[in-house]
Amino acid sequence: MLEQHGIDYILLEAYPTIAPQAGASIGLAPNGLRILDQLGCYERVRDMAGNYYKTLDMRDLEGRLLFSNRGPGFAERFEHIVMPGKRVVQVEMSDEGPALIHTQDGSVYDGDIVVGADGVHSATRAEMWRLAAQLRPGTFPADEESRLKAEAKCIFGISKIPADFPSTTQLLVSSKGLSHMAIPGPGDRLYWFMFVSMATTPSRDIPRWSKQDEEELAEQHFKDKITDKVTFGDIYNNRRATALVPLEEHVFTRWHFKRIITIGDSAHKVGHLRAICQNLSQVAYTVLSQVHPLTALGGNGAMESAALLCNALARRLKQNSGVLSDADIEEAFLEVQVRQLRRAQDIVKEGKRTQRWVNQLYPLSGLVMRYLLPLAWENLFIGGDLKVSLEGPRIEKLVIPERPHTIPFRDEMPEPAPRATWTVWSAGILVLGVVGYYMAQSMG
Repeated sequence: MLEQHGIDYILLEAYPTIAPQAGASIGLAPNGLRILDQLGCYERVRDMAGNYYKTLDMRDLEGRLLFSNRGPGFAERFEHIVMPGKRVVQVEMSDEGPALIHTQDGSVYDGDIVVGADGVHSATRAEMWRLAAQLRPGTFPADEESRLKAEAKCIFGISKIPADFPSTTQLLVSSKGLSHMAIPGPGDRLYWFMFVSMATTPSRDIPRWSKQDEEELAEQHFKDKITDKVTFGDIYNNRRATALVPLEEHVFTRWHFKRIITIGDSAHKVGHLRAICQNLSQVAYTVLSQVHPLTALGGNGAMESAALLCNALARRLKQNSGVLSDADIEEAFLEVQVRQLRRAQDIVKEGKRTQRWVNQLYPLSGLVMRYLLPLAWENLFIGGDLKVSLEGPRIEKLVIPERPHTIPFRDEMPEPAPRATWTVWSAGILVLGVVGYYMAQSMG
């Protein structure tokens, strides 16, 4: 995006490889895909997709089919030009000159702005908070980090696709306090997740789980049926990479300070069962293999925030002859947060609702998932996701390729006619006038 706007940038990646074998994946929704389409990436996504997402099946732990839905989908392996092995350890700022970024390998980089898209445990965010405490105390709430909580944990991974697994079907297993998701992809890979509900726990109190903890939790569910022929044990025993993580959720109240801004999971973290909801929508879906960290809305949200940031910077660069002051930069950052904050809060709220439905935590939710889901599919899941996608921003400077789609994005819809607003006000004034007349008559 920055390149398209003529803005120089350096992209630092903490991991030693661009695509670490972390067992993770990321879902792309229509709002993210539209931005990629503007950047000329969509065709590559579509061409490499194959036919891996023709069908979604929802089943119970006995492998019995609860619901089946057919629709299009996409899969892709993405590679980006980045500088690997550059984990950020310190950020310096002064009233004069650029920000300095120090990495673990001893390198130092400078830039006019620093954008942290480094995940829920963001080093950039930690440095932003540290600098704010020194330079402008009170900018951030003292207990901000303690508000990050989790009410579920997840084992996720990549496995070789079992012989009896349907190669073009996404599978979701719903049960009390537990759910599974399995998604086939290119290269004989199966991307899978096991979500386990737990008591709501502050992030600081969540232990660091070991590989043994993961294996013990997995073994407890080896007999869970993902299909009538495939168990979770079959999938786990064919694993290539796995991890056990808490599903932390929170929207931080402020995302920027001076020349630093955070986006994606660094600013707003949504639990991964919301990713399931995006998969279920079947409006558009893809898996980016080997990309870490795992989130659907974190990734799409980061792309949205990046697009909004590019829009805000490009407009101000044009207005100020290519030079931005500290005030210009903070104004641009504030524009991004104002646009995205409420949206992120709504998404996190909806994510919790989805997680509780799929893990059957609501009263009678088991009956709803078994008997009412086929009848209320759109209202329970698709409607909320569609609303999220349709309200997504675009890159203002770049054209949007024309592609047939049934429902327009919000920014493609015509503005309401001014006359309609005036009619409402006119009707209101008329009613008040009539009421006032009769009150005057009765009092006279």
